[in-house]
Order: sequence, then structure tokens, then C-alpha cells
Amino acid sequence: MKRIWIATTLGLIILLNGVLGGLLSAERGASVQSMMDVASLATTHSAEHMEELMEIADRTISVVSEFMRISDRIIDLDEADIHRLLVRQHSITPILRGLFVVSPDGRLTYDSRTPHPVGVNLSDRDYVQHHVNGGADILFIGRPVVSRTNGAWIVPVSRRIEDRFGRLVGIVTAALDPDIFSAMLEASPLPEGMQTAIVSPSGFVFGCLPSMDCLGRSAGDWPLFLHHVQNPGTTTSTMRGSILPGVVGPGAYQVSPRYGIIAAANIETREAIAGWLGRLPVYFALDLVLSGGGAALSAVLYRQVTRRRRAMQDLAEANARLEQRVAERTAALQRSEERLTAFVTTARDAMLVVDGSGTIQFFNPAATILFGYAAEDVVGRTIDLLLPGQLSDRRDLGRVASHGLEAQDAVRELLARHRSGVEFPVELTLGMSHSEGEPIFVGVLRDVRERKLQQERLWQLANLDPLTGLLNRRAFMERGAALLEESWRLGRPVGVLMIDADHFKSINDGFGHQAGDDVLRLLAGILGSAVRGGDLLGRLGGEEFAIILPGANGPDADRIADRLLADVRQAEVPVPGRVLAVTVSIGISVARRRSTLDDLLAAADRALYAAKTAGRDRRAMAA
Repeated sequence: MKRIWIATTLGLIILLNGVLGGLLSAERGASVQSMMDVASLATTHSAEHMEELMEIADRTISVVSEFMRISDRIIDLDEADIHRLLVRQHSITPILRGLFVVSPDGRLTYDSRTPHPVGVNLSDRDYVQHHVNGGADILFIGRPVVSRTNGAWIVPVSRRIEDRFGRLVGIVTAALDPDIFSAMLEASPLPEGMQTAIVSPSGFVFGCLPSMDCLGRSAGDWPLFLHHVQNPGTTTSTMRGSILPGVVGPGAYQVSPRYGIIAAANIETREAIAGWLGRLPVYFALDLVLSGGGAALSAVLYRQVTRRRRAMQDLAEANARLEQRVAERTAALQRSEERLTAFVTTARDAMLVVDGSGTIQFFNPAATILFGYAAEDVVGRTIDLLLPGQLSDRRDLGRVASHGLEAQDAVRELLARHRSGVEFPVELTLGMSHSEGEPIFVGVLRDVRERKLQQERLWQLANLDPLTGLLNRRAFMERGAALLEESWRLGRPVGVLMIDADHFKSINDGFGHQAGDDVLRLLAGILGSAVRGGDLLGRLGGEEFAIILPGANGPDADRIADRLLADVRQAEVPVPGRVLAVTVSIGISVARRRSTLDDLLAAADRALYAAKTAGRDRRAMAA
């Protein structure tokens, strides 16, 4: 019998260690996954901001380039006019340190910082060589360099200027301030130990954290370039890979879809699980206590069984020993009750005891902090005081307690009320026992307000456009696909509107980006007020919006578009010295048969182009 007892005890200890090991492994995996999600969110945010910065620089360069194309040769232009244009564009684009024009032979010709620039030779710069050697007419993002005019670091982005015969007559270059990249990285709330970087498509570093001295360095030997694909629009996450040099662990990178700027984040696995590692000694100590306590308890039980067997042989001796054990167990129960009382009164979570009629019998100090009531103010009153209208009688209490037992300590989220009247969410774990045949309920409550706020902030970052508050492109496409599928299932037609602000580039160029932002917010408000309850509205990018109209046929969509045109015409945007009138062009597509959302948006986009070609401030139906 002794051997069987020992084998059973060892089996139970091994099972206990296996369960604890499984819990430790699951917690470690959750820590790594959480870090990977943070890295993915951070790189997505950085890549989107980089796209916006490059779009601003591209628009600024395009204004200068278009102005200079009006002449066959640069020398035919008036230098004062060109300088004033450069100064104007530089002043309305705060991300620039300078805006200048380079001649085909690599000489500095015009500069927003001085009306008479010296003929600095820039022919060895990579952006000059790209355009002189016949590179594609795209926004070229050059290597960070030290300016030869003022000695400051800049990130050059440029476009070529061609005459009407397609010959290169100059290179317009915007000198971006590198501090904007570092400031953007520093503004992201990243966990301690996570490294981030922003890299150009050609493999040069624009900014990184925590180190700040990486500007202009080559990233060609980084794992990001050696082992990963850098195609525009690429998004990759890894739990144990290497993206940044010298870092192996959770990370992610994203390549912006239009300009190819790469945002990357990586953290060492050991730093990602630092919290988990810090708790390991506690888990090991707990394991030792439980294993040792289990072994000791098994030994005690074995001795008790042996004593009982001996007691059966000698009744008198058994009675005496029984009385002794009763006394010992009474003292043990008393000590256990004292320890339980100490645990409850010092617990950080709010705890309360409720009888079968819902009357509060016990209220610990943590509950006083959570609800603002002293124990004497709530004991004897019903639980409806703290959780109004949610646990009104014995059946509600029993149902919640039974659900917790069946789901292995599952929690339930309820709305609690503070003494001040403020309501807030809590998580309730409720257990049930019996005393003298009557049910007793023990509840543990935890304040989850901060977690709710964090979840809401993360949702907004992932789904809403920060300027207009509308759905961003990713969220619009995701919800739109589901809405479209539901309409097909019900056999209903679907209409799609593509809305684009007319002459938006002119507004930005002529009145500044603040005026452009005001126009976009105004349009978002008008469109949001005009859509129906079941419609879906989002900003796809720039000045482009889209609306999905479930159940709308051609005439319905056309009426809605006509009403939107009229509403927009009545709107005005105040700018310094005048008031702007705003108009939009609308493309309409309607499908009765199954089509993809991309197909419907493409058809509406073609109709939008037709409306703009026909004179703007109108609508056009896709063929």
C-alpha cells in the first residue's frame, strides 16, 4: 500500500508541474504575440505618415515643375519669378529645409534660401545622376546628405523638368528636414527595448530609435534587405525572425505602397518577454511550495490512514487519538479562517459576499476604494446599490455563479455605479456556496475602464482617418466587402458613389494645406449628414471619398448624388481674405449581379473621371 501511495503522490506532482509548465508556455507566447502586434501597428502608422509626407513634398515639387515647363529653356524664365515661387512653396511646406533647382550639368541654379545662389556643383549627388542619366520621371528619393550651402543634413527628393521636346532642362529638388523622421518615431508610444527605423527604397536610413546617429547610413547589409521582400505595399510580421541588425525576436515591417518607404520595428525576444522572465522566480517558488505541500499533505494523509487502521484494533486508543485530532483540526480551521480574513482584507481586487436575497454581508477595503462606500454603508443593503438592475434576485445570482463554474472561472462584464453616481465597467467573477442550507455568493470585481479606453484607442487608430474621422481605406474596404456580400445574399442591388473634390490641388497650392484640410473636413460632414442609416462612408485617400448604397438602383443612386452636389454647392470655406466655394464631381456605379467591391469602385472611378472631363461639379453614371 505504501508503494501505491507514493506512486500516486508522484503522479499528482508531475501533473501539477505539467499544468504549470503549460500555463507558463502560453503566457510566454502571449507576450511575444503582443509585442509583434505592437510592432505591426507602429510600422503601419509610420508607413502611412511617410506616404503623407512624401505626397506633400511631391505636390510642392510638381507646382514648381509645372511652372517651369511653360518655357522651352530655363534661361528664358525670369529669375525673380522663379525665386519667388520657390520661396512661396518653401514657406507653405514646413517639412522642408529648402527648395532648389539644379541645371542639367549639376550646378545649383535657383534656391529658396537665397535669390543669388553660388554655382555649387551637385553633379555627384545620386538624385542628379539619376535624372541626368535618363531615370524614370518619378519622385526620386535620394540618400541623406549634408547640404553644401549651409552644412545641415537634408533628405533630397526630386523630379526632372523637361521641355516640350522631352529634353532635360532642370531638376527640382525639395530638401526634407530629417528631424521630422526622428520626431515621428519618438511620438510613437513603443515598449522599452523595441528598435524602430525608417529606410529609403534605395536602402539608406532616415531615422531610427533608440539610437539617434543612424541618419544616412546604408541598410543594405540589414536582414530587412538580405532576407525580406521590399515590394511596395508589402507588410510582414515575424515572431522569431530578424528584421533590424543584431535583433532577433518579434517584429514587423511595412513598405509604403506608392513611394516604397520602409518602416520597421524589432525587439529582442528576451526583452519582449522581460515581464514573463521577471515572474519566473515567483512561479518556480509557487511550484516548489505546491509540490512540497502536496508531498507533505500526502504523507499526512498516509499517516492518518495508518493511524485509523491501528485505531480499529484498539478502540480505546482510537477514541483518545480522535479527540486529539478534532482539537488540532479546530485550531487549524481557526488559523485558516484568520488567514482567509487577512487575504480578503488585503486583496487588491474588490470582494463582497451576498446572501441568497441579494443582501450584502461583507465588503472588503479594496471594494471601498472602488465604489467609494465604507463597509458599514453597504452591509445590509442589496447588491442593486452597486450593480443596478443586473443581479436583482437569487435566480440572477445563481445563473451567473453557475456559468462561472461551467466555464472554469469565466468572468462577466457588468456596469457598476460609484457612490458619486458615475457608472463604469467591471469584470465580475462570482462563486456560490451554501451555509445552513442557504446559498452564499462570493464576488470578485475588477475595474476595466483603462483597458476599455485602450481598446477604443487602438480601434480608432486602426479604422478611422485621423483628419475626417471617417473610415480609412482599409476599414472601408473590409466592411464594404461584408456589406456587399450581404446585399448579394438578399438579392438587392448595390450602388457605389466615388466623390472627388474639384480643384483640390489648386486650393492646397493657393491657400495652404490648412485650407485643404478644412475642405476635407467640411465634405466629410456634408457626406456624413446625407448618407442613409445602412450606407457606408469612407475616405479612400487624398480628396477622394466613397459611399456604398445597399439596395439603391440607378435612379436611387442618381438622386442621392444630385442631392450631395446641391448640398456641397451651398457650403463655403473661409480662408484669409475671402470665402471659398467648393464643388465635387461624382462617379456612380450600380450592379445587380455579383461583383467585387474593387470592380464597383473601379467603374465608379471611371465615371468620376468622365464627370471631371465634362466640366466638374456634376455626376456621371458608369456604363
